[in-house]
Amino acid sequence: MTAAAILPLVLAAAMAIGAGLNLAAPGFIRAEFDRWGYPPLLRIAVGLAEALAAILLLVPATRGAGAALALAVLAGVVGTLARDRAWLRLEYPIVLVILALLILRGA
Repeated sequence: MTAAAILPLVLAAAMAIGAGLNLAAPGFIRAEFDRWGYPPLLRIAVGLAEALAAILLLVPATRGAGAALALAVLAGVVGTLARDRAWLRLEYPIVLVILALLILRGA
């Protein structure tokens, strides 16, 4: 299996995990959205966007759209963490941004 085939699977898995967390909304996720001043509806919208991105990434014909949607969601994550000055928490989202960009480059 090539890297071009593996990268979308890795990003899809990460987006699916994020979707599950945002939609299940355990206490720590709700607390973060509250602390950031975001309404509960945004958490749900982000979770649905993450789920859609994960699905789109799994289908070769829609992989580029999935990577673009993931990139849009991740831009919000990076922006929020930067605004919150949570510099050490930026590592994971930045790696996912790079994966999305690599996928878009190959799409």
